Amino acid sequence: MAPRATNLILSLRAFLWFASILLFGASAQTPACYGFGDQGVMIAAASKAIWNGGAACGQSYHVECISARNLGVPKPCREGASVVVKIVDLCPANVCRGTIDLSREALHL
Repeated sequence: MAPRATNLILSLRAFLWFASILLFGASAQTPACYGFGDQGVMIAAASKAIWNGGAACGQSYHVECISARNLGVPKPCREGASVVVKIVDLCPANVCRGTIDLSREALHL
């Protein structure tokens, strides 16, 4: 049986950024949960609030797009679309601001 996903509904305009240097850029930092091991493409980095001292590692989140607008990025997702992602890293506070940062593949839900 598949693990149960926690529901997380986000307004992309307020919380998500297209590129996180930590997850998607050319960073020398090792992702916090599993190192550089392949965790698939439907992944995300958790903010400190969700991170909970590392307890979020490996947890699944069901993310739904409720506002298909983002500053500077028209239609980053389809309103009402959803995806399940696995937390694999801690997101820097200046990027996540209280939620999560989705991988490129997950962001195009």
